Amino acid sequence: MEKLNGIPESMLIPLAARALENKSERPIIVDKYSEMIFNKIDYDFNLISKDWTSQVGISVRTYILDKIVDSFIKKYDKVMIVNIGCGLDTRQKRLNIEHIPWVDIDVPDAIQIRKKFFYESEHHKMIAKSMFDYTWIEDIKKWHLYDKDAQMLVLFEGVLMYFDETEVKNILKHITDSFDQNGLSFAIECCSKTIANNTNKHKAVSKLQSKPVFKSGYNTIKETKKWIPSNVTIVKEYNYFDYFHSRWKMFGLYRYIPFLKNRFNNKIHFLTKNKQ
Repeated sequence: MEKLNGIPESMLIPLAARALENKSERPIIVDKYSEMIFNKIDYDFNLISKDWTSQVGISVRTYILDKIVDSFIKKYDKVMIVNIGCGLDTRQKRLNIEHIPWVDIDVPDAIQIRKKFFYESEHHKMIAKSMFDYTWIEDIKKWHLYDKDAQMLVLFEGVLMYFDETEVKNILKHITDSFDQNGLSFAIECCSKTIANNTNKHKAVSKLQSKPVFKSGYNTIKETKKWIPSNVTIVKEYNYFDYFHSRWKMFGLYRYIPFLKNRFNNKIHFLTKNKQ
């Protein structure tokens, strides 16, 4: 495979983490698909595979989002999942939900790589566009499986920390204003301000040739409320330290100290658009 660089290169971090976790004796997640892809890619994963904290964090993130997606699908009769910044995500196959309308969106370079391992199908559409090229919204609305009456869940996994607060505000508002769904929800990963201010110390990200930088982070729900649309409510926050305590080693104790818990790990926020 051709050499990977630029932002798409960063999608190899979660792939490596999930693949290595799948090989663990007591894995947080089971993901044979990531391991299969991992074994086929010509890349020096030693650069990013020795960071155990990233492996645990990404595995916990995957576990939480899997639970959110599974619960969402079971709760409603009609659903659609929109996965923004999909990279080499395997969730649709891993959860065996290939009958659910699912849209993967990422920049053209990333989708080109993704298509080496995944195929579009009756219920799976891939869109090769930047998330800020809002024509992807019309692409979804023109898709034969788009249903205004369906509950829509938009996923942002390992994406928004690479953009500043203004960009994050704009895309959330644009999506919220553009989809007049029966129900619209978001599952969004955020990093803390501390992590965002220290990308150069991130053991995995700092080793990428492209040297991507985290541009935004939030320590508390109060801070998060400043960048979400006024007609959107934060339903729940998931902090990674609350899961699989023993795998965090000494950092697992941070869950008892709010100051450290909020500043030294990522979180998932589940948001819903208010009914009019």
